[in-house]
Amino acid sequence: MKIKVIGSSVDGSPCQFAASYLINDQIAIDAGSIGFMSVAAQKRVKHIVISHSHLDHIASLPIFIDNVYEPSPDSVIVYGMPSVIECLQDNFFNDRVWPDVVRLSQEESPFLKFVAIENGQPFQLGNLSLTPVELDHVVPTFGFIVDDGVSAVALVSDTGPTEMIWDFANRNVRLKCVMLESAFPNSMGWLAEKTKHLTPELMRTEYNKLDRCVRVIVVHIKPAYYEEVTAELRALKLPLLEISTPNSEYEI
Repeated sequence: MKIKVIGSSVDGSPCQFAASYLINDQIAIDAGSIGFMSVAAQKRVKHIVISHSHLDHIASLPIFIDNVYEPSPDSVIVYGMPSVIECLQDNFFNDRVWPDVVRLSQEESPFLKFVAIENGQPFQLGNLSLTPVELDHVVPTFGFIVDDGVSAVALVSDTGPTEMIWDFANRNVRLKCVMLESAFPNSMGWLAEKTKHLTPELMRTEYNKLDRCVRVIVVHIKPAYYEEVTAELRALKLPLLEISTPNSEYEI
């Protein structure tokens, strides 16, 4: 399995300002930064899975749909929990923020198709099984167990301290990696608690809920605190810890 952290700037910054994770070139989890890929690369993406409705996870979705649209019976498929689909329909594709491509899809060649996904219910995209699992964030949010039958990865962001996804991860014998957030420095634990994010110390506590030692790739570091958070992460001295950088590609 190949996973790429899609960059969200053009200035070479090590910071990530929005979130999209590209799997095997054709599936994206979240659409915050997918619009920063080349149009040719965007056209290869056939499925987008949305974790939750916050802007840094959906910001590029309208631009992406505009870039990949072709008048044909086929369209990109967007997956999300029912409340996320409702939010996109009511607050994004409403002719005020962006043209109502949902309505247009019923009148002309479709721009997109929505598919609702449910907590704990796996669904298949090609050779990948994706299991959405509820996290603990300020809005309903899914993490995902992505499994290709040989290896599996748990994508755990955005969240505060949580339990359910670790139960799913520990039951998967093929789990090789966790992509886990660490948004704020330890000194801002109060804000992490209020916004339901993690600090490096909280991230270590979450990681220790696994019943085995696997690779951990840290994602979703707030750019304003990047240097402080990364220093605190390195101080943890976790043997298999990596800090993600924009446009990094990982073989799982």
